[in-house]
Amino acid sequence: MLEKTMHGPVKVFRSGRSIGDFVPYHVHFFLVEDVLIDTSCAWVRSEILNALEGESISRIVNTHHHEDHTGNNRAVQERFGAEIYAHHLALPFLENPGALNLRPYQLEVWDYPEPSRGLPLGDHFQAGRYRFEVIPTPGHCDSHVCFYEPEQRWLFTGDVFCGKGFKYLRADENYHLIVESLKKLAQLPVDTIFCSLLGVVPNGQEVLIAKLDFMERLRDRVLTLNRQGLSPAEIRAEVLGEEEAMTRLTAGHYSKQNTVDSILGILK
Repeated sequence: MLEKTMHGPVKVFRSGRSIGDFVPYHVHFFLVEDVLIDTSCAWVRSEILNALEGESISRIVNTHHHEDHTGNNRAVQERFGAEIYAHHLALPFLENPGALNLRPYQLEVWDYPEPSRGLPLGDHFQAGRYRFEVIPTPGHCDSHVCFYEPEQRWLFTGDVFCGKGFKYLRADENYHLIVESLKKLAQLPVDTIFCSLLGVVPNGQEVLIAKLDFMERLRDRVLTLNRQGLSPAEIRAEVLGEEEAMTRLTAGHYSKQNTVDSILGILK
């Protein structure tokens, strides 16, 4: 499925694989002037190319290397002649998507991207009259960056902000690095967040501060219970409750226990 809306001059695309009438996960990507920010997943390739028909796209910029953000890099590049830019640590995954080692749920929902060749992002880029700063924001993965337009007070956050709460952590994420990245972002004057999961989020700086506060308080509580002698599993049950469907569906790749273990520095 694919839906297109406008937020001022920003074209907002909401996409996801349809399994019958069910879309298990939505991901947003964005077009600002002639710059496409992320390209969704491979399952929606034909819908994306149709939706972009008639657009002028000179550049693709990726927030990070994951398959739901780079899935149509090659198709868009070939159709529009666009150059691809990403963090230098993302480039090997663009060229060799097999290195992603996707799990069964990831194959079902997103699938592997086709190989593409990109260039390393600098510290800024231009999208028509808009000048974006590139902000390294590791934690979700080492190649993660956000894009900030200070005059418009726009922030494109990729997967570093996905709502004000927090329960589940991927097995390859780092809780402490996410907190540090949010500290950096929360200092910026932001009116509008363009989030890969939620789409357009108003009151940007306010919700970033709220997210940071939530994660810092959660970390403090976990560390306090650890000092009191509770086991990691007991801490998870006390703070976050029992595991839910997300953990079962991803075979533990996302879990509440990962959150606790990352805070304690014992996540394998």
